[in-house]
Amino acid sequence: MNLQKGSNVSGVMLGLLRSATTFDNSAGYEFPDGTQRNYRNGGGYDNPYWVANNIEFNEDVNRFTGSVNYNWNVADFFNISYNGGVDWYNRRYKDQFKIGSRAIPTGYYAEYQAYNTIINSDLLLNFEHDLSDDFNAKLTLGNNLYSTYTKTLFGDATGLEIPDFYQLNNSSNNTTSAGESEFRTMAVFADLRLAFQDMIFLGVTGRNDWSTTMPEQNQSAFYPSVSMSFVLTQLEALRNNDFLTFAKLRASAARTANIAGPYNTSNNFVAAGTGDGWTTGVNFPYQGATGFQLSTGLGNPDLTHENQETWEVGADLRFFDNRLGIDATYFKNVNTDLLMSVPISATSGFTSVFLNAASMESKGVELSVRADLINTDKFNWSVVANYTQLDNIVTGLAEGVDNVFLGGFTVPQVRAVVGLEYRSIFGFDWYRDENGNVLINDDPTDNYRDGYPMADEREMVPIGNFNPDWTGNITNNLSYGNASLSFNIDIKKGGMMYNGTAFAMNYFGVHERTANREVVYTPEGTIDFDQTPAENIVVMDGVYGRVGPDGEPISSGVRNVTPVVEDQAWFTGQGSNFGGGPSAAAMEPADWVRLRNVTLSYDFEDIIDGIDNI
Repeated sequence: MNLQKGSNVSGVMLGLLRSATTFDNSAGYEFPDGTQRNYRNGGGYDNPYWVANNIEFNEDVNRFTGSVNYNWNVADFFNISYNGGVDWYNRRYKDQFKIGSRAIPTGYYAEYQAYNTIINSDLLLNFEHDLSDDFNAKLTLGNNLYSTYTKTLFGDATGLEIPDFYQLNNSSNNTTSAGESEFRTMAVFADLRLAFQDMIFLGVTGRNDWSTTMPEQNQSAFYPSVSMSFVLTQLEALRNNDFLTFAKLRASAARTANIAGPYNTSNNFVAAGTGDGWTTGVNFPYQGATGFQLSTGLGNPDLTHENQETWEVGADLRFFDNRLGIDATYFKNVNTDLLMSVPISATSGFTSVFLNAASMESKGVELSVRADLINTDKFNWSVVANYTQLDNIVTGLAEGVDNVFLGGFTVPQVRAVVGLEYRSIFGFDWYRDENGNVLINDDPTDNYRDGYPMADEREMVPIGNFNPDWTGNITNNLSYGNASLSFNIDIKKGGMMYNGTAFAMNYFGVHERTANREVVYTPEGTIDFDQTPAENIVVMDGVYGRVGPDGEPISSGVRNVTPVVEDQAWFTGQGSNFGGGPSAAAMEPADWVRLRNVTLSYDFEDIIDGIDNI
């Protein structure tokens, strides 16, 4: 996974989308003296052409993988196999900002290297024996060893002495850091499979893991599973059925466990530093002084494994000599003791603690339908359609924790909250009445503009979630003679997204919504609706209301009919995030239908002499 590097204010798209349409970024990005030419005459954001030519991020990854595989058939019923492998890779990057860049005007250079080694080992003892003419048994005993080690080295230089000379020693303001991370796991497991007349199948598994990332008293975790399936069409009464070709019912129950990441059980020291999220900040060593501080995350020596219990039932049905197939599954997952970082009072000296902090319940259905619609000597057409519906509800959090921050900047935030779907989005909304109607201001004595909604910044509230109502895809496979065509369509229904880019573009006047902002005023300073273009006049959806002296909304219940204009004052105010607009105004549906891929092929076999296949 590649994380963000560099600075938030030096992106190509940021400078492009936040420049006025009347400013031509391509008309030169440097003045004769070498300083940057950008919108706002040196302030704000970098000219995108300056970024493309003067701010570089170069990354190299060298990777080596190797494996050893051994298989020994000891007897007819006994087999030993071993698979061992190593994955070694070295990741390096160089990051440079030319003197005059808006994020770091004095220039910047950094080098980073990460060395990673992953070793995996699997030993399997496989047994298979027919207990009778009707019974077959398979048993697998195994051992897994896994080890990972990472070492990182980082150095940077802020305030370059010689322009365009990118070396760590080209500055008197250098910082360096190094880090190491490693952990190991070991597991033993058993998998027993029983079959009766190729009709009834039973599977039982058990696995025990040990991990160095867990506290010593909780390093071990055991989790079993059981599964059973019944092939109905093996019954004498259903064999050789022209309608029902194949039918299998299945059910399973399983328990699995997850481990914490390295070094979450203790309090760790880190190199001291501070930053605002926008720039590289200040990090120690700084100007010759070395500094370390306790990590802001409090370790927990009492962590236990995450647990997931899964129940599943399903059916696999095929009809008309396999020309129509239906596979349906219902599943339910109960997750307990979920490991995550939760906030605590800063007066403790820490800002978060790692806990078994949450529980969650997931349930849903999966449906797959396959049909051979046309099947002739020349032309064939088959369709596969898949449908998935999933609900993830947070059912519990640690004592004293009402929500867990999962991601985001400042506003909006993605949180886990009891009773809501996992990854719910929280942010500020408009003032609303008890029926959910947006309040449109009708109080001429307050500071809000009449005819417009009012942002409610008392507290963040749920304004949507990422999770779709359902997802699906349809794959079509067509062939005529030697030609084949395949295409896949993906569907996502439901879910919301926060379009912060469009909301910011409102503020800078470069979004298409801001095109209809022309307004004509009367000599008294009010809007002349007769002279203002009709397409620029809107009526905000909501009911008349106001904010009471106590900050509580007061609704009239009367539908708003006041015409207004979405003018510059609106878009640089509550019609954008920079102007104080609520996050809810930037929420958009995240539905989509996509043509995922198209494949066209032709088989030249038997057409060109001497060529078997192309």
